Amino acid sequence: MSAGFGVPVFPVPADAAAVIGSLGDLAGTEWRGLDDDTCLGLFDALETVDRLFHSARFGLLAELDARDLTDRRLGHTVANEAGWRHGADPRRVRRDLRTAATLRHLPRLADALRHGELPVDRVREIARVVNDRTRDTLAAIQDELVDVAAASSTWTAFARDVAQISSYADGDGAEPPRPRDHASIVRSGDTVSATVDLYGPTAVGFADRLEAEADRLHLQAVRDHEQSPLLEVPPRSELLARAFVNLVERGAGATDTGTRTGPAADITFVIDVDTDTVADLFHDGTLLPGPRHDGPVDWSKRAMDLTGARLRHSSREWEMLTCDPTYTWILIAADGHPVACRRDERHASTPQRRALAVRDGHCVFPGCDRPASWCDAHHVTRHTDGGPTTIDNLALLCRHHHGVIHRTGWQMTPNPQTDGASRDGADGDQTSFFTITTPDGAHLTTHHDRPPRPAPA
Repeated sequence: MSAGFGVPVFPVPADAAAVIGSLGDLAGTEWRGLDDDTCLGLFDALETVDRLFHSARFGLLAELDARDLTDRRLGHTVANEAGWRHGADPRRVRRDLRTAATLRHLPRLADALRHGELPVDRVREIARVVNDRTRDTLAAIQDELVDVAAASSTWTAFARDVAQISSYADGDGAEPPRPRDHASIVRSGDTVSATVDLYGPTAVGFADRLEAEADRLHLQAVRDHEQSPLLEVPPRSELLARAFVNLVERGAGATDTGTRTGPAADITFVIDVDTDTVADLFHDGTLLPGPRHDGPVDWSKRAMDLTGARLRHSSREWEMLTCDPTYTWILIAADGHPVACRRDERHASTPQRRALAVRDGHCVFPGCDRPASWCDAHHVTRHTDGGPTTIDNLALLCRHHHGVIHRTGWQMTPNPQTDGASRDGADGDQTSFFTITTPDGAHLTTHHDRPPRPAPA
């Protein structure tokens, strides 16, 4: 079986030939003739196929590279031979080779992929952040990395956690050099294309200001649209571009007096404390960025910003981040809910929306990561049915999923919080504040940046 890849022709193992034949038959399926359940079943089945295929691919690529086989027999490196023989993009093959080589140092991760337990893209992302400084540390926590990759979370949340774990691993020893901030501008007539990459505490303040200005422009556009429907509300990408220009123009128009009248940043810290740890929150008047030398509390695992991003900074970065901002502290109650604000109001107040941003972080519909600033505060028990405007009866839903929940046959209900566990469903072993029931009777658990705390053993 040559598969049309030219000469020389190499034998294909019988098992692999059988798999190719089966997939060939599947590829010839008349997709439009399938019923809905079969389509969804194949959607899951082909994901499993993808995981198993890439496990085999990574294993073979690593072995080809280790033996220097394609160079010895065909005169090309693995990547260049794949480009010449198979028509592949050598850059993609090189990325896969790097993943394959890394998995040889992370056998637990490779084994989980081989058993179809992990998505390929998440394995690639973990392998991407492994370097000479972090390899041994990450190899020692492979079980935890598998748990992170297997968790029901959005891609954005997963990638953020992996980046922070990698950064934290780097921070345990001598601090590695940070990537340098850089930007590029390309002008063509009256069109400008700008790319800006920032790192560390500077990036945090920049992103906060940009998002806040974009939120202000969004609210302004909504008010304008309500006055005149002919005025459209721009998409988020356009709002961010306008916000960027506004901030630059304000800065250029300001008088440089050599002094700054405002704080460096306005940061909200979300701290997970309880009666046993609150006394250790400060030491000598300073917020501790990591574990105390004389105590067990690791505040880097308990502190986050308003977006839900963990603040696992090195000591030096933490000092810079907290040097000259204004602070807002939000403490989480024992059941996982931020403290509720005013009751009996029809619409969520600004403090309530801030608390929802802490608890939910984004749209709570499973698989959606639309940011809190794009979301509506949905009454789980409808206000017209007597549902109060309280945190435990509110949930953030983006406009699309808000509409989904209000469709006929869809229902969203609160979970009992007496044991901190979710209701029975597809993700019954996870904690969640609410359950979404589809018209087919399936139960989906909402996902939050801060789910309910497990019940004490």
